[in-house]
Amino acid sequence: MKKTIIGLLAATALFGGLASAAEAKIVIQLGGIPYYDYQMGPDYRYYQGRGWYQYQPGYQFHYGNRGRISCGEAKQIVRENGFRNVRTRECEGRTYTFTAMKRGHRVLVFVNSKNGNVWRG
Repeated sequence: MKKTIIGLLAATALFGGLASAAEAKIVIQLGGIPYYDYQMGPDYRYYQGRGWYQYQPGYQFHYGNRGRISCGEAKQIVRENGFRNVRTRECEGRTYTFTAMKRGHRVLVFVNSKNGNVWRG
């Protein structure tokens, strides 16, 4: 009888633990990052008001602009691609537009606001 009760308690604890692990819920997902209502592992960090997320070194979270790079960051990327005298034309939407000099010619330069890819117009 004692062994049966101990066995039932062990089975309840075992299956009860599995049930709670299966109930993990994503609270919100912003910019491709899922947030959970509790810490899923040792590499998870807490973000106030959102929940737990898995820390990824090198990932830059841009609060309030849906994961887009800032206009200043885009301008710097254009400079790093060999353009000089970079001037902002428009920093709205999916594509930022700049005018710049390259090899003595004024050119139109576009930057993808999500990933920073650069191309000439």
